Amino acid sequence: MPLIPDNTVDLVVTSPPYFVGKEYEKKVSWVEYESLMANTYKEVKRILKPGGYFVINFGEFANSKGRFYDCEVTTTQPSSPYHFDWGRKQDFDLQATRIWAKNHARTNIGFICNTRPRNAFDFEHIWTWRKKGNAGIEWVNKRGLSQRGVLGADWKSSAKLERHCASFCIELPTWAIKVYTRDSDRSESVVLDPFLGSGTTIVACINEGCHFIGIERDGDYFDIALKRIKQDTGRDI
Repeated sequence: MPLIPDNTVDLVVTSPPYFVGKEYEKKVSWVEYESLMANTYKEVKRILKPGGYFVINFGEFANSKGRFYDCEVTTTQPSSPYHFDWGRKQDFDLQATRIWAKNHARTNIGFICNTRPRNAFDFEHIWTWRKKGNAGIEWVNKRGLSQRGVLGADWKSSAKLERHCASFCIELPTWAIKVYTRDSDRSESVVLDPFLGSGTTIVACINEGCHFIGIERDGDYFDIALKRIKQDTGRDI
């Protein structure tokens, strides 16, 4: 993101690593993860246009083996306080909080702890931050979509793409684009995903007619994203 000029991006939509032990997180310490996220919030604020929006999807942390505090059994460590702290330190306004209700029957995710009283996480958070500026002006685009607090009932399953272990459904960035960019300005809007993964956000941008920037540091996942974008949109970028 340091290569992106200040105040040039209309919308940021992303789902960062959740710090739950995925293959790309195994060698990442909490200190490194916290630094990554704090710097991401800082850079997002810098590159967003005044009055621009930052939509972030995240899940809860899992605490085991003393990752956060000593526990007798695996516990849940809420992630919301950390995200709120990262956002407020950058003087973002938390414009909206929403829940993504995930249908496990559709996504074929079984209950993970059948012998223990723990649920599978069938929800995640979708928060929208707003960068101050633009004279405090807000506007309503797709009123019916923007007013919903629980999302996902009509979203398709988040099918896994090849080797990527954490892809999200295309309805999520599509929803964000429809709500947080104006219909009349969409062809001039720039949307950024700083954790590109399998390229879902870029596919949504192409489908909705936006300009896009995607950042992915893992070469294998980047190749998957390029292949997927061409496969789904016909665009060879």
